[in-house]
Amino acid sequence: MKNKLLGKVSKGLASTIVASLLVFSQTGVSEAAEVTKKVEINPQIKILNNGYSVTGNVAPIIIDGTTYLPVRSLSTVLNKNVLWDGMTKSIFITDTVDPNESKNEIANLERFIKTKDAKISELENSIKSKDTKVAELENLGKTKDAKILELENAIKAKDAKIAELEKNSNTNAPLKDLQKQLNRKYQYSNGLDFNIILKEDKYGINVEIEIDLKYATADKDWYRLSDADFLKFINLIMDDIWYEYRNTEITGIVINIDDNKTLATFSGNNRYLVKFDKFTKPKY
Repeated sequence: MKNKLLGKVSKGLASTIVASLLVFSQTGVSEAAEVTKKVEINPQIKILNNGYSVTGNVAPIIIDGTTYLPVRSLSTVLNKNVLWDGMTKSIFITDTVDPNESKNEIANLERFIKTKDAKISELENSIKSKDTKVAELENLGKTKDAKILELENAIKAKDAKIAELEKNSNTNAPLKDLQKQLNRKYQYSNGLDFNIILKEDKYGINVEIEIDLKYATADKDWYRLSDADFLKFINLIMDDIWYEYRNTEITGIVINIDDNKTLATFSGNNRYLVKFDKFTKPKY
């Protein structure tokens, strides 16, 4: 009877198989229930993929009105691989790899990587450009700082010069007054017309006595002037200076403003001693 039934199934005839299953409770032996399932194997059920028939060695079945398709036939439609693991009673369905598609995918990935590499290179160049700009601005800032420092130092130098000039102006005020007093007192001495100029430096006071020997009378008066009289004249001037500047050192010069020649040089210290370094009289 079974052989006839299988023969009919292989020839595509519809058959009905009634299976009785005994379902046991969790206790396993206490109770049993009879379950009846209606199973129909129908080879006339077709599987079409985009209008094309999919063939297989196992026909679809209908259980209690629900149609079940063979996994392998369905996997063929979906372009999947099917693997049966008898030990674990598991069916593994995996993607079918097309070598051409794999090559295309690899090529697409390579193009994608090249695009990313190009973008990375572009960003790196942009960063380098930014770094160059930052370095340029930093150097410009350093140049500006150096210029500012230079200007600040120049301002400090100017301030120091102004302070020095103000100090000298305040310091030289009494010296200028003394110069006026000496000219009023000794301008006309020994028949000669003298102009006394006082200058101060870090070593002491410089005395410049100007005389114009352009005229014959002045030349004669200078020639007749004795060393003792001239020394007395110089001593009087230096005594007046030491009266105001007791501990200063004095150096002096007598100049003929007609030819700018030096006629005499002298010096003295705070001991009130006068030394003639040079004393020349013109020939008459």
